[in-house]
Amino acid sequence: MKQGSPIVRTASKDILARLLASEDLIVQHHASAETASFNTHSRILTLPVWQNMDNAMYDMLVGHEVSHALHTPADGWQEFIGENEDVQERQMILNVCEDVRIERLIKKKFPGLRRDFSHAYKSLHDRDIFQLQGKSIVEMHLVDRINLYYKGEIYGQATIPFSTEERQWITRLDAADTFEEIIAIAEDLTEKVKQEQKENDENCPQADAGKGEGEGEDGAAGVAGDSDEGSEDQSESGSGSKSNNDQGEDSGQSMTDDTDDGKSAESQDGDIDSDGNSAGDLSYDSYSNDVNAFGSSQRNYENAVSDMRDNHGQEQLYYTVPAIDLDNVIVGYEQIFNEWARHDEIYLKDSDAKEQIQNTEKELRSFVSRTKPIVNHMVQQFQQKQAADAEKRTHIAKTGILDPIRMIDYRWSEDIFLKNEVHADGKSHGMIMYIDWSGSMSEILKDTIEQLLVLVEFCRQAGIPYEVYAFSSNRYFDVSHLNAHDNGYHDKIEKIRNDNPQWKMDRESDFKPHDFTLFNFLSSKMNARTHTLASSYLYRLGVLVNSYRGTPRAFQLGGTPLNEAVISAMDVVPCFQRNNNVQIANVVFLTDGDAHNSIGHYQNRREANVRDSKTHRTYKLGDRETDLFVEMLKDRCDATLIAIRLHDRRSLKNLRYRYWNLNDWTASNAAFEAANTEYRKNNFCIITDTPYDDEIIVMGNLKVETDALEDLPEDASNTRIRNAFMKGGNKKKSSRVIATRLVDYIAVT
Repeated sequence: MKQGSPIVRTASKDILARLLASEDLIVQHHASAETASFNTHSRILTLPVWQNMDNAMYDMLVGHEVSHALHTPADGWQEFIGENEDVQERQMILNVCEDVRIERLIKKKFPGLRRDFSHAYKSLHDRDIFQLQGKSIVEMHLVDRINLYYKGEIYGQATIPFSTEERQWITRLDAADTFEEIIAIAEDLTEKVKQEQKENDENCPQADAGKGEGEGEDGAAGVAGDSDEGSEDQSESGSGSKSNNDQGEDSGQSMTDDTDDGKSAESQDGDIDSDGNSAGDLSYDSYSNDVNAFGSSQRNYENAVSDMRDNHGQEQLYYTVPAIDLDNVIVGYEQIFNEWARHDEIYLKDSDAKEQIQNTEKELRSFVSRTKPIVNHMVQQFQQKQAADAEKRTHIAKTGILDPIRMIDYRWSEDIFLKNEVHADGKSHGMIMYIDWSGSMSEILKDTIEQLLVLVEFCRQAGIPYEVYAFSSNRYFDVSHLNAHDNGYHDKIEKIRNDNPQWKMDRESDFKPHDFTLFNFLSSKMNARTHTLASSYLYRLGVLVNSYRGTPRAFQLGGTPLNEAVISAMDVVPCFQRNNNVQIANVVFLTDGDAHNSIGHYQNRREANVRDSKTHRTYKLGDRETDLFVEMLKDRCDATLIAIRLHDRRSLKNLRYRYWNLNDWTASNAAFEAANTEYRKNNFCIITDTPYDDEIIVMGNLKVETDALEDLPEDASNTRIRNAFMKGGNKKKSSRVIATRLVDYIAVT
């Protein structure tokens, strides 16, 4: 039973193209592309989405176009083609000649591609895309016969006749290794074609002469024997299909001059005409009514290739994540202190504001005092887990040195050697915490900051490096040197923005994420005094964030640029690891909602793809953009990624979409109900099927409980005290879920 063609995995073709080219090519798959093409200036390889295309044909196209990337210069085409009336003929001739060279070179460098070339061209000839059935090849023009020879005869798919005089072109093309040699051949061949056309105009019987010599001993068989490339391919492919050295069709060679810089032959700017085509595209309209005209083989090929295109395929959109300038994104704690100093200098003069701030600081001191036992207990657990993990990595090894004490037992025991304990090195951990600084966090911001401060204090006592960033959609600018009442104040702000871009847009296909800010509120680089001051500022923000008199306006809440925060982590995490000699970074995202979309192309029959220029991987955009960027972050960094979704309701009803499974509704409903039950019972639950290493939904307004009995009256009964103690114990455990969960990760070294 004949099996169908295997499924082509386009992601593997992207990798193949980059490996063959030994450079970071941009690979695109487009349903609208009529054939493959390569732009030597932008280094973009475009591959079509064809119907009934197998892996061999895809590999042939990739190999052909990568060879253009390796061997075809970006300049020199326009000079040869010129702007005269014969521009189309000259471009076709140069394309045909250059294809011969680049296909021979790629097969020489990667012999494994020969089989793919041979199989692919056999498939194309089986479909009769050159429309040779019923035609007399001997009567075709010289350029067409050369084109068919290298796209057919050397692969055993056709017999192409040449006269003795015409065989010189095959010999010269087989020997041409440089682009300059191809230019010279194309120039001479152009003159030959002009002479041939002139003879045709004078009704000279050129076809008969060609037929007479082509059918003799100097015909097709003789030519193949004289060609080193042809003989090599025929000997490898055997009797079925003669060579694997198949010279791939110029995918894109003649439709848009794929080896050029993407611009047309007639216009250096690639102008577009009224029909939407690039000016100078090789449409060969002047030959459309003559099936035997010069260039018909290539025109037939292009038309057939266009018909093979999958018109029902999804349109592919491509984006590249731009580089980020962290200097224009991160606001260091020194700058944050300056903002607070300027603010307090003004508002501490207000008695009401001063009293409000003093009450907040008193509340913080009380909180720190109450949570000391919690932090100490966490540190103790951490040390115990570390010790247990170290024990697992310890083994006893014999030294090979005799133990003088045990030597007396040599008659009945072979264990008479000294032993050493060998401790395998553990991995050092660090922690980076991102906290959502959006308006929807205002009701739970204080509780979240309290959980955060417990975790930070644990890191300080355990000697774990850490950084705390708040991600905000509000772009921060230091405008202390400007006067808000001066004319042109807003113009000056806009100039600062333009002079300090956050994203480095280096490719036309880049999408532009939103501007955002990372406030570095806490850091392990702080000394004890600075840490105390920074903690008081952060706690004040949690209590008075909506009070303009209590906090600087620079730190007001905004939107949720979670995607941008994840993208920034791709640079922040490696920098953190280098600066702190950390091997594994634990990256935590604390947020109460989904991100603002940065791409947002969800239209019918359109599929978005995002590239990472550093890992050279392309990711398909699914239902959630954030998941894509998280996968990208995991591939970029050696980090444990944890998402803590802060939820302020008693049910997960509005988060049911996180459990959608279109392929299995029954299983998705069961998973949701189980998670909802766990959440209502324990105030948190685990999300499965997530790109994070761990994703938790936590009751957002869950306070850090320290005393389960503090609300009981003095005359409470023993039963009430017992119940409160049992209930309070569970409540204390769930209230510290963020801190205790993270300790489990960093304790394993």
